[in-house]
Amino acid sequence: MKSAIRLLSKLSIITLVTAFSVNSYATSNDEYQGLTCDAKKQAIQTKINQAKTANNTNEVTGLEKALQEVNTNCKDETLEEKYKRIVVEKTQNVTDKTKELVEKTKEYAKDKLNANQDKIDALKSKLNEAEKELTEAKNNLADYYNKLKAK
Repeated sequence: MKSAIRLLSKLSIITLVTAFSVNSYATSNDEYQGLTCDAKKQAIQTKINQAKTANNTNEVTGLEKALQEVNTNCKDETLEEKYKRIVVEKTQNVTDKTKELVEKTKEYAKDKLNANQDKIDALKSKLNEAEKELTEAKNNLADYYNKLKAK
């Protein structure tokens, strides 16, 4: 039993580390892109200049292609829709997690088992993470609107 718990603990830690690594890569990649089309263009141009300084012709070629794609396809209205869609998705996720927590709390209260406290704590943790993601999505949308106003 103890070895099973240790194994689950190790697997949980590995899963969390992997999730945070992927999330931080995605976040840093998203920040590199900027919130508006102009910010995306500026960020890519900065990277192009850095790649030219480093004589990295392959990176320059790729970045110039990315800049061309942004120039051709990027529209602030599309970005606004994306940020709004993300807020809606994150809001729904928080709603779902809250509902699940309430249901499970009631269910476990009927059983009157303390062993279920770990499950409730895990659900609370998932809800907390979903709330953080929602806050981040709302902040991104607000930052987007602020960038547009500053134009």
